[in-house]
This record gives sequence, structure tokens and C-alpha cells, in this order.
Amino acid sequence: MKMKHLSIVALSLFLWSCGGSEHADSTHNDSTEVAEEVAEPIDDLADFKFHTMIANLPSPLETFHLISGVSIAMDGVGLTPTEDSKKLSTTSAKAYGYGIYMTDMGFMAYEHENQKTLDYYQTCRDLAQSLGAGDVFDQTISANFEENTSSEEKFVRMMDEAFKAMDEYMVGNERFVNATEIFVGSWVETQLIATSIIKDAPLNEENKPLYQGIYDQKMHASNLMNVLGEIETELSPAVIKQVEDIMMFYAGFSTVESITSKDLHELETKLKSLKAALTA
Repeated sequence: MKMKHLSIVALSLFLWSCGGSEHADSTHNDSTEVAEEVAEPIDDLADFKFHTMIANLPSPLETFHLISGVSIAMDGVGLTPTEDSKKLSTTSAKAYGYGIYMTDMGFMAYEHENQKTLDYYQTCRDLAQSLGAGDVFDQTISANFEENTSSEEKFVRMMDEAFKAMDEYMVGNERFVNATEIFVGSWVETQLIATSIIKDAPLNEENKPLYQGIYDQKMHASNLMNVLGEIETELSPAVIKQVEDIMMFYAGFSTVESITSKDLHELETKLKSLKAALTA
């Protein structure tokens, strides 16, 4: 699938309206204030498990690359409405939301939905600012958005660098919990997109890579649970319980071929429930 050029005029106007040194100064101040409010000590074991999980977790863009090779109608894929971001009132909900909306932005870019990509871009930028990380977002996304959306390869690299930079910023400012929440949000949304696309399509040679991707979550869900176990007291009990439930559900898959449409519908329901808990 080839990445189509976004409208240069629209992007130029959009990015120009977001720029300016005055904004950069205010974002830096916000970053300091938020970091002071939510900083928490980082446990060495938790930090090790987190980076082990990140090193082994597939990028959302890798999943979208697999999706691009499957001839399935995308109309039924329900992404998170951008207006829902205004309901995210806590720092944790905003961190989960940032991961969710970054994933949606990537998916819309892969589907050549130019205006929707811009809408999700603005939502992600607003959330980054409210998390005190506006500078990080601008340096990794805003500064390169127009150039990198003209090339699929460059866009994938930009998104990966953006996730890495946000991770380094959060961990560097002793916001390990928020860093974990961002990746949890991204993981949940990626799995929801993949599951909703494939849930009514029987396994075949074309879509088998997507089925394999879902099967591989057995390992990733287990790694995720290990990380969350280190910061369990910092998270909602509902989130911990539902992640554990999903981990056990994935563990029930004996082979790729054993995954049924009924399984995928049930998995989709569980993922939606977890997503609702994340953004409550």
C-alpha cells in the first residue's frame, strides 16, 4: 500500500497555526509543572521489565502494514472519536488516551484519510501538551509531519521515534507509570483494530499474518501483565483485573488455527471493556 501525499496547503496552514516560540515557552513551563505533580520513583526491576516489554512489543505501524495486505473492508473499524478526548480528566486517562489516539492517527494515515489524520494529530498534540510533553511531540511529530507523511517508510520511522522520545521523556522525568499507560493504550487500540477487521473473516493464506499477530499476543499480554504487576498499586484495580482476564484469554489459544470467529468477537468485547476502563 502506497502512502498518498497529504494536502501540502492544508498541512502548511495547520502546522503554521500550531507553531511559534511563545507556544514553545508555555509548553516548557507546562512540562515542568506536570512533571513535578506526577513524578514517582522508578523501581529498577519495573524499569527493566518495561523496557523488555517495549523491545519485544510490535509497533502499531507493523500491525497496520500487515492490515494493508489484507483485502477487507475497513468501514466497520470503529476508532475512538476525537471529541471523546475532552472527557479525559485525569493524568492517567490522558496518558492512556495519548497512546490510543496516536495509534488511531497512524491507522488513518495508512488508510489515506487525510483530514482524519489531521484531526487525530491535533488531538494527540493537545494531549501531549496536557501531559506536559508538548515539546517532545513538537520535536518528533510537528517538525516533521508534512515531510514524513509523504512517505510510508518515513512516516513509520517518525511514529516509532515519537513513541521512543515520549518514553524517554516520561522515564527521564520519573513518570514511569505514565510511560507504561501510554504503551498500554497503544497496545489495546492496535489489538482492537486488528480484531475488528478480522473477526468475521475465516482464516486463509491472505489474512493468516493477522491471525498470527493476534496469536502472538499470548506472549505480549503476559509481558504486559508482568510490568503492570510492578506498579499495581498505582493503577485502577479494574484495569489490572481486565488485563489479567485478557492475558488468560490469549493463553487459551493453542494454535493460530484454533482461533475462531467466536473467539475474536469475545476478544473484541474484552478489549472494548478494558479500553473503557482506561479512559474512565
